Amino acid sequence: MRFPKVKAVASAPTAQTGWTLSELLVSVALMAVLAAVALPAFQSQQRQARRSDAQSALQQLQLAQARWRGTQSSHAPDLASLGWVGDLSPGGHYRLTIEDANSEGYSLIATPIGTQARDSACAPMRLKLRHMATVELSSGADLVGDPGRCWRQ
Repeated sequence: MRFPKVKAVASAPTAQTGWTLSELLVSVALMAVLAAVALPAFQSQQRQARRSDAQSALQQLQLAQARWRGTQSSHAPDLASLGWVGDLSPGGHYRLTIEDANSEGYSLIATPIGTQARDSACAPMRLKLRHMATVELSSGADLVGDPGRCWRQ
């Protein structure tokens, strides 16, 4: 049995696919510009979201102070009296302190730590009880107001 002869066919040169160096540089430059715009906005949004850690911690302390005051003659002077093991908020983004605790009221302060310390507009966040009835929420340099709207998200 004879096999038919196969003729060698010259193949046409194939076009190479891929990116040229200039196309690659342009795409890298575009990604860098997008990252430069998006990253600060993302970090700002993260800082704003972490403020809820401080709000939650201060409100938990407020409830603990109310329970403490129900059985004591004045408010608790420190976190340990309220059953807090450490001085950090549940998320670990704020250091908590109690100041000016007496029979009429107290000041609870949440100071940002770590990466949250860059949130200068809302550092620190405060919850203050005065005259056993008035609650003041403040933040930043303003001791009685919330100009950065840190408590309203």
